[in-house]
Amino acid sequence: MTSTDLASKLGSMEPKTNEKISMDDRESGRQAVVWPVPQNREIGIEDFSRDPHAAKYQGELQAHPDAFNRLFALLNDPANEQRLVDAEMLDLPALTGVVRFIEADFIIAHTLKSDQSVNRFRQTVGVAVRLKMEKLGWRKTGKKSTVRGSRYFTKAERYINETPSHICTALALEGLKTVSQIGDEHERAQTGRELMEALAAERRKEGRPF
Repeated sequence: MTSTDLASKLGSMEPKTNEKISMDDRESGRQAVVWPVPQNREIGIEDFSRDPHAAKYQGELQAHPDAFNRLFALLNDPANEQRLVDAEMLDLPALTGVVRFIEADFIIAHTLKSDQSVNRFRQTVGVAVRLKMEKLGWRKTGKKSTVRGSRYFTKAERYINETPSHICTALALEGLKTVSQIGDEHERAQTGRELMEALAAERRKEGRPF
């Protein structure tokens, strides 16, 4: 299955403080790896109103309330938080990790197929993903790349983790233990195949080894 990241570990238990310590470090006596824990990772309509850029898209939320309620539910699912960050750790747009679930949702898909201002709707989905990624501790790079396996989204924003790299490595290794608990065996296998195929295709296109 894919390598995992900050998001899964942050969502695996309820923290008592705003920091967590590696279990392996506690058991071995090594200096503890400590990382920040976002206390509130869920996004919703109120996040759009608080963000100056996202506020420009509130008309879309009002025009399609059911579709965006479904979108928020998908993005706030801990398993999909994991997939968003897994995608970035595999050098893919975060949206790649969840786009099949978004497009498979009947209400969202209906809007994507029928809305006259479908481009504006897609942009609003991108804004929602950005708000979610920021709550997971990631920030925009200002660059976009191809969303593989999507019918309606061509390119999406790329993100960078603001956590120091040595902490990310420790989290990724520990997260491998957690990712095996997400979904059933078939779903995990499918997620792994699709992400790895997308990564291989992206790297071939850019002339990089895989």
